[in-house]
Amino acid sequence: MQDKPIDNALLALRKQTIRGDLDGLEQVEALLTMRGVSMPRVMPAKRPDVARRGLMRLLVMDTLRGGPATFRDVVAFVEPRRPELAPRVAYIRTGQTLARMKAAGLVWRERRMWRLAT
Repeated sequence: MQDKPIDNALLALRKQTIRGDLDGLEQVEALLTMRGVSMPRVMPAKRPDVARRGLMRLLVMDTLRGGPATFRDVVAFVEPRRPELAPRVAYIRTGQTLARMKAAGLVWRERRMWRLAT
């Protein structure tokens, strides 16, 4: 292995050790010191996952289970259920989700109405 991947692996191990309150922090830091790698003094807290995986797809499917809906109807359903998103971001994410679902064959659009594929 080259130096950079080893250094990055040790830094990731240090971060994992600190965040998980695991044993072996002194050994990892000793290896980093021997390699001449500078370590951050403060480890930032792990941020909560804002982009909840699959949630937009579930919300869109919930909307369309009630029957065909326009894009604006879908956005109106999504917005109150994702209060952490600004209205513009909810609009954009809904469009992206519908496009991905259409490409996967899960939904289709006829004129202005979106429907679940059967």
